[in-house]
Amino acid sequence: MKTFFKTTFLLLLTVVLLTRCGGSEPKNFSYTYVLESTRTYRLFFSLDSLGHYVVEKQNIRFEQYEPYRAEGTLTDEEYARFKALLAKSKLFGMNNSYGFEKEPDQPVADMIYQIAYQADGREKFITIRHEESMRFSRHFTELLKYTNEFISDRVKE
Repeated sequence: MKTFFKTTFLLLLTVVLLTRCGGSEPKNFSYTYVLESTRTYRLFFSLDSLGHYVVEKQNIRFEQYEPYRAEGTLTDEEYARFKALLAKSKLFGMNNSYGFEKEPDQPVADMIYQIAYQADGREKFITIRHEESMRFSRHFTELLKYTNEFISDRVKE
């Protein structure tokens, strides 16, 4: 009888730990990615848990160009890829900012990345000032690469 309770307790503890640990795919989420060149343009991507996306491109310096905007729904494969990369990237475990710690009096870098992620009642905001020496996890790098490729496929010049 004592073994039964120990086994049951360990099983319940394992289930709780597996469902609460990072890396699991959220049911409800939103992911926003902004890449901004402080001198010329701004790219925006937003995705929700239903697979709806918005892509925008805005030329900051050349106001004569019309801003570009596209909306739609991801394919099942695209949605699965984004969802898996978001889970594997473990965004909630990352710092809030990168590249601003050293030399805060330096001019802002040419490229700024901003990521907002909301999942199952939690929020995370990450700002990155581009530096060549920065290294991130493989999954986070894949998330940024896949996001940029998705935007590139949608944005018309």
